[in-house]
Amino acid sequence: MIAVTIFLVCFVVLVGVVMYLSQTIEHGEARFDSDGKVIKDKPAPSSAEHSGPAKPAQRLNERPETDTKPIGTKDDE
Repeated sequence: MIAVTIFLVCFVVLVGVVMYLSQTIEHGEARFDSDGKVIKDKPAPSSAEHSGPAKPAQRLNERPETDTKPIGTKDDE
């Protein structure tokens, strides 16, 4: 019974240390240029900076505009 109590106390302390470190240490990967300086990522543009409406995704192997046949699915066969 004493061994289980000691194990649980050690486990709770260990989890507390891990949670503290995960909150205080910056996560991520640092990248360096050839001079050894840290490369900072540019912030993502906000939605106000985008021009025009969103464009739908396109397939990598686009079909010619003259082909108007809809793309078949497995259920069509």
